[in-house]
Amino acid sequence: MKGHAPPETRSVYPRNTGEVKTESKAVTDEANMGESVRASTVTTNTTFPTSSLGVSSTVPESNRVDGQVGGGEALEAALCQLGPFGPYQRYVLTLLCLPSLLSAMYSFNYVFVAEQVPFRCVVPECEGAGASFGNTSVQALLSPEPCHRYSPLTDAPTCLREDFHLNHTVKCDAFIYENQNTIYAEFGLACREWLRTLVGSVRNAALPLALLLTGYISDRWGRLTAFCIFSACAGVMGLIKSFSVNYQMYIALEFLEAALGYGFASAAYVMVVELARPSLRASFACATGVAYGVGGALLALAAHRLHRWRQLLLALHTPALLLPLYCLLLDDSVRWLHATARQDEAIAVLRKAAKWNRVTLNEETLKAIGARDNKQEEKNQVSWLALVKTRALVVKLAACGWCWAAAAFIYYGLTINSVALSGDKYINFALNMAMEIVASLLIMMALERFGRKKSILASFLVCGVACIAPFFISHVGTGLGLYFAGKLGATSAFNSLYVFSAELFPTGVRARALSAVSLLGRIGSVLAPQTPLLSRSVQALLYGGCALSAALALLLLPETRREPLPH
Repeated sequence: MKGHAPPETRSVYPRNTGEVKTESKAVTDEANMGESVRASTVTTNTTFPTSSLGVSSTVPESNRVDGQVGGGEALEAALCQLGPFGPYQRYVLTLLCLPSLLSAMYSFNYVFVAEQVPFRCVVPECEGAGASFGNTSVQALLSPEPCHRYSPLTDAPTCLREDFHLNHTVKCDAFIYENQNTIYAEFGLACREWLRTLVGSVRNAALPLALLLTGYISDRWGRLTAFCIFSACAGVMGLIKSFSVNYQMYIALEFLEAALGYGFASAAYVMVVELARPSLRASFACATGVAYGVGGALLALAAHRLHRWRQLLLALHTPALLLPLYCLLLDDSVRWLHATARQDEAIAVLRKAAKWNRVTLNEETLKAIGARDNKQEEKNQVSWLALVKTRALVVKLAACGWCWAAAAFIYYGLTINSVALSGDKYINFALNMAMEIVASLLIMMALERFGRKKSILASFLVCGVACIAPFFISHVGTGLGLYFAGKLGATSAFNSLYVFSAELFPTGVRARALSAVSLLGRIGSVLAPQTPLLSRSVQALLYGGCALSAALALLLLPETRREPLPH
């Protein structure tokens, strides 16, 4: 994609030749990044020349104000006059990539915080208070089943093997751990593996609430306000969580931190997308994906250096307390300011950006932005039932929803289980998150070059084959490479679905449709943390089956590359 292409050049976002579409998107997820998009699109019809740009926009007569172009189209023209990637855009994009970096750390720190620690049963007949994990005198008294020990034949204190039953075992009453580095050991979760995996499920279950809160506050009071509120919540809740005194307190704070703190990354993503001109939206979104991958790699480094879970959480969440200072460093989204009839503030931001970029804005364009358009089209109230009114919409919703759920299940499942691979767990996790960077760069090129449908189909097929192939390959290194290939395919599919889904549904139901498929995707992310309870072979079959079935479901959907958004 060419960084300095004019607005009407090809983009991963659809375009109508001879038309300009004014879009306002609020993407309140992740993956990444994940996950609900509020979109509205206005299609225009009458040509409005912008000689300073050498391009033409199209504006209907009904959108003109006193014979001039309407405010929405004038705003697009002014943003084009600022240039594609000047100092102002670079400054804002750099600052807004930092939240994506922290978001990856907050989304996946439980992989290390709740990691399993080697443990064994305490044998009270042989050892008393202050027993050590490495006590060799009790090894012969422990059953091959980690949660059981051989039953004693006598009540007398003894460590002799002949004083214990040869085969009969009893459940252990107490456990001793190799270290106290994670909540698994500190809160005594041995032989209750489901409590450990529940942490990730509880976090992901809170995300739908986070998306609703983020969407409401960012639309009502602004993207920057939402960002500052939720980033402060992420920092405060994370720090409080590091002082949890028991499992119940920790799991409650995990839910609250996700529900009240996850939204800062979504708000930042919306500001990034709304900052970019159409031809650079994919590139700007790609930058946040790269930052997310870097954040995951830095999480692995931090976990390698800080082994105690409390220290790790303190180090990760303290920087979030500085993010509310963005209210002093950044301006709110000019698109949101204009959409909420705060034209004077929008013009002030545009003038500031023009000064930074050393360009001159057309005064007539600024006047058109500031004009009140009394004939602005009223938004139609569309019922959720509109999503199931036609067979075509039902098919799109079902197929797209399954693709989201499958992609989320595979993406989170592979990420969480990367620490269980052979080799260094920190390196494996860092490499796993590095696939986020590679995927972001690949989809930026593939979506426009090969189309949305083919790109996502190929990603699911690669993922499915890579997950199933290890059954037929015994070489450890090859199996590890296939694992990362599967993660690359899952990440590419997951991230591409954001763009593809936004282009599938008609304008009247687009916001609700995207919310619906995002919520369906949450089913996959809630179930994924439970996969460590399954064997490797069952996991591989589930990942491969989900990927291949999603590829089949994708065949029911149309290609949207270079197609106008449906109305």
